[in-house]
Amino acid sequence: MSMNIGYIGLGSMGSALARQLLRTHEVTVWDSSGAAMEALEKLGASVANSAAELARQCDTVLLCLPSISDVCELLFGSSGLEEALCAGKLIIDLTSGMPGEIRDIATQMAARGVAVIDAPVSGDVIDADAGSISILVSGSDTDCERALPILSAMSSKVFRCGGRVGDGQAMNLVNNLLSAGCRVATLEVVAMGRKMGLSLAALTDTINKGSGRNHTSKVTLQALADGNASPTHLAMALMLRDLNRIIQLGMEFNAPTPLANVVRGLLQIGVNMLGENAQGENVNDLIETMAASRIRESTSPEISQYPKASPSVGTKQLRVGYVGLGTMGGALARRLLLSRELRVFDARAETLSAFESEGVEIAADLPSLASECDVIFVCVPTSAIAREVILGIGGLVDGLSPGKVVVDQTTGDPTVTVKIASDLRKFGVDLIDAPVAGGARGAVAGTIAIMCGGSTDAFGKVRPILESISPNIVYCGKSGNGHIAKLINNSVSTCACLLTYEAAAIAVKYGLKLADVSAVINKSTGWSGASERILPTLSEAKATADFQLQLMVKDLRLAGMMAVAYGVPMLVARTVCSLYEMGAHELGNTANIDSMARLYETMADVNFTGA
Repeated sequence: MSMNIGYIGLGSMGSALARQLLRTHEVTVWDSSGAAMEALEKLGASVANSAAELARQCDTVLLCLPSISDVCELLFGSSGLEEALCAGKLIIDLTSGMPGEIRDIATQMAARGVAVIDAPVSGDVIDADAGSISILVSGSDTDCERALPILSAMSSKVFRCGGRVGDGQAMNLVNNLLSAGCRVATLEVVAMGRKMGLSLAALTDTINKGSGRNHTSKVTLQALADGNASPTHLAMALMLRDLNRIIQLGMEFNAPTPLANVVRGLLQIGVNMLGENAQGENVNDLIETMAASRIRESTSPEISQYPKASPSVGTKQLRVGYVGLGTMGGALARRLLLSRELRVFDARAETLSAFESEGVEIAADLPSLASECDVIFVCVPTSAIAREVILGIGGLVDGLSPGKVVVDQTTGDPTVTVKIASDLRKFGVDLIDAPVAGGARGAVAGTIAIMCGGSTDAFGKVRPILESISPNIVYCGKSGNGHIAKLINNSVSTCACLLTYEAAAIAVKYGLKLADVSAVINKSTGWSGASERILPTLSEAKATADFQLQLMVKDLRLAGMMAVAYGVPMLVARTVCSLYEMGAHELGNTANIDSMARLYETMADVNFTGA
């Protein structure tokens, strides 16, 4: 049904949303810019002579202004719009601001019988033009139902965020914290990977196939890796404004914001250095300058062709062995067992007994396994242990011969990996470092990501075997690069994880429902693999991962050592490492990484369960 709607505020975002409305509704517009009104008039809008005239003509008035202070001035200032609004009319405020600000306005207008709901938008002008921007609505059921046909005409993504006016603003700030936080953290870590020699294509592929995937990696990094311009169309000053607001909200409700403060500080540096007109894509420039690195490729990207297995090598004919049957190694070995016979070895007798009871052939020792197998996988806790297993006394080296390949699936130190590879080449043996990202559950499901480094010939030989574990394989180049890529992914993933807990703590302290937070975030710019995993079940305290805190701390420390060695600040990830170290001390080294939720509950004095 067509309705006569008033629309005030025709900036870039306001005009884009008004154009969507004009597709299905009669719209009367007003703005201080005559050119903006003329452009909408050409598309079929009616133009009011003043804001007050528009308010008298229309039963529903949408506002899309730069700030809530502008809304206050429009309603209660010299323009006298308040006097033109009679009882029964509805104001839909699309302006971004603080929850308390719009709530105060709603209270004042209610005294005149005028209803107010807030419906801030999350996204950029491109999303608005596409009709896919997120609109976050809050207010009474009656008023929101009245507004729904209008809002749905502007976007297919309209979310109900709560029954209190202002809840939409709070949700918008939570989403923007995650969006900006993941953006800055991802770029910081990727800048380090680029400085270490990995291609942007490999890093982007690694993160997007791994647990670190997020809106920035899927949209911004992918565009840059494809040789296109960054698609972000949001002023850096507006990103900074939203970070200032979420920190203010956190202080108001006694929720600490350690990561938001770091992100805010970096954005403030960016605005100070580059000016108020700097755009979102200039965050890339800021991070590149701070890291003395280049995120973008210096030449046009090439489509990488993964090496193929040699036709003379029958994958089924290769004999495969597996060393290290802990939580991850055991899951990976069992995945391999679905498609081939396997010989295994582990230092723990009880572990070997479990595999033997499943009909798996047990090797007597490491040298015999190496002599019996063409490809030997190793998955142990650290690079030091991997080196001992491969090259130590009584290790695999005593049974290795030229032409064999060792596949190291340990998450380890890239420098140690490079040395092991060099030592193995003296025996005519290749090393492929192939750590995985995604946890034991991903290994069992066959969805885990595998990052590989090593010679193209050796990779081509073992690639079909790796594909029987998971199709999500990224070839990263020379030896050690697979381990670098894994640490990059883990750093991005852990940043997204703790940003999710921080945002959730603020949301719950404010009074938002976690189910609503999950519904909005996971379909908006704040989305990440972490939010997708954590938010849907956080209120139920369900396990979502199977990885020990001490192992994650080990990975983050390795990444931190890389940052020091290559002169990269990586401020967000280093703060995240400190928080994980606190978690390990407080909760125990062997605690599951899911228990970091408990640390945030303690820090914010909040309870996620049932929220």
